[in-house]
Amino acid sequence: ECACVSVHGANRLGTNSLLDLLVFGRAAGKHIVDEFHHADHNYKPLDPHVLDFTVRRLDKLQQSTSGYNAQDVADEIRAIMQKHASVFRTQAMMDEGVKQILALADKIDQIHLADKSQVFNTARIEAFEVANLYEVAKATMISAANRHESRGAHSVSDYDRPEDDDYAPNGRNDNDWMKHTLWYSEGNRIIYKPVRKVPLTVDYVEPKVRVY
Repeated sequence: ECACVSVHGANRLGTNSLLDLLVFGRAAGKHIVDEFHHADHNYKPLDPHVLDFTVRRLDKLQQSTSGYNAQDVADEIRAIMQKHASVFRTQAMMDEGVKQILALADKIDQIHLADKSQVFNTARIEAFEVANLYEVAKATMISAANRHESRGAHSVSDYDRPEDDDYAPNGRNDNDWMKHTLWYSEGNRIIYKPVRKVPLTVDYVEPKVRVY
């Protein structure tokens, strides 16, 4: 993803990504090996609570006797996101999506692992993947609902304005929303970080309206 831009002029499609993965993955791997012996290995110790949390997640799935099927919950997540977080949105649509996605928390917490086998258990992997999918869905849905403007692929008709509106051309509000969204899963928190407008080595490029 990071390496592909302007390498060969092609878009970041599946086949191009595979080529980039092979070339830059190999280069990155060799660099890591070469630099490892010269690096400062003063690593931050692993928080024991992280390991305990991971073991508890595994044990909970392994000991489950009833609950929800992981793929059924995943289907619910997909349906909510497709309906409430599509490219063209309204504020009411997103607010309802937040309610529905948060309502799935109990199901995520009660996913049942029917296959308890210890070798190549894809069902266990799927259960963890659905939990991760849920975190991404929450981050996307809540972040979108809290961004009260229309910008790029976040196209919200409530905030559409004429193109010659200096305050918010096409609904984009640079005065209030020229900032990055940072998501924290603990407590479903959002904080914002301002966009850096003073590049270190190149001239600043003013944001422009996306047109097709």
